Amino acid sequence: MSANFRRRLRLAALLVLASLPLGACGEAGTRADPLAAIPELPFTVEQRLAHDRTLFTQGIAFAGDLLVESGGGYRESRLVLRRLDQPHALRTVHLPRRWFAEGIAPHAGRLFLLTWREGTAQSFSLPELEPGPTFAYAGEGWGLTSDGSQLIQSDGSNVLAWRNPQDFAVTRRLEVHAGSTPLAQLNELEWVNGWIVANVWLSDYVVGIDPASGCVRWKLALGALLDARERKSADVLNGVAWEPAQERLWVTGKLWPWLFGLRVDLPPPPGVSAPTAERCE
Repeated sequence: MSANFRRRLRLAALLVLASLPLGACGEAGTRADPLAAIPELPFTVEQRLAHDRTLFTQGIAFAGDLLVESGGGYRESRLVLRRLDQPHALRTVHLPRRWFAEGIAPHAGRLFLLTWREGTAQSFSLPELEPGPTFAYAGEGWGLTSDGSQLIQSDGSNVLAWRNPQDFAVTRRLEVHAGSTPLAQLNELEWVNGWIVANVWLSDYVVGIDPASGCVRWKLALGALLDARERKSADVLNGVAWEPAQERLWVTGKLWPWLFGLRVDLPPPPGVSAPTAERCE
């Protein structure tokens, strides 16, 4: 993706943010951080591995012991399959030039890929990445994950949609709140031990969402992962994947030079009771 296109995306995002109604404000009318009161979890960086700096990362996920990643950008979108200890790609699939690839999710032996504004989801075999059935959907595609039975999708709003992997039909919607504030800009998603873990676009936060209530219960503040020099040539944090064998959370970002393996003591998984209308305060 060209630097000019990235700048246009950032400008569009800032214009959208500027048009949103203000929440509680502090001095000089500054916008309050809806995540300020959310508990922050400590973490340690256990590994730092080389990452393809040309990938405008939209999603990362483990498929067995392999890591698959989607990179966005019109005329540049692709899927990349690699081993953690080998920075070169085992397999690269270039996607249609008219697509802007977004989030990915392995599910039942297949990989599902969203597109940003093209209204198309594509399935692939794993690990071959041979294309399979496609599905049409309305609205934008951002992040995608699987809870083991259904797919969960974000679209940039504060609403997550559960989708049937057989036909991509919506079976449930969930509003996400941080306290009393709807938390929009939900992007890349990952299912981790009963939590929905989400990047918050244009921030350095990864948050843990209770899938029953939609309440944000914890956050990771990852702004210090890159140094000042690295940040100059990188874009935003985006990309979160759970490595079950090592119980390690991997994160990266768009055009980042590194993948970071984090050790995080996650809270006990939220209850598995039926969805509730619980208030998040």
